[in-house]
Amino acid sequence: MSELDNYRKEIEKIDDEIAKLFVQRMKISEAIGEYKKENNLPIFDGKREEELKEINLKKIDSKYRQSYMQLFELVLKLSKDFQL
Repeated sequence: MSELDNYRKEIEKIDDEIAKLFVQRMKISEAIGEYKKENNLPIFDGKREEELKEINLKKIDSKYRQSYMQLFELVLKLSKDFQL
């Protein structure tokens, strides 16, 4: 097996974990959406989103931050869309 094949196997493992975590996050987002509807709360909470961005950016090496923020903002959008 070549070095490239090994890298690809690692990527596949990571992609599996990302898929599992995405489904887990969306299930929780759905529960949050139901809670918000039952309690007449707005779907969008700008303060909470900014807090999440700030918390998560601290975990990311500076050379990956811009790319990570694009990914994270998409995840936030998908979560909000799913709550509607």
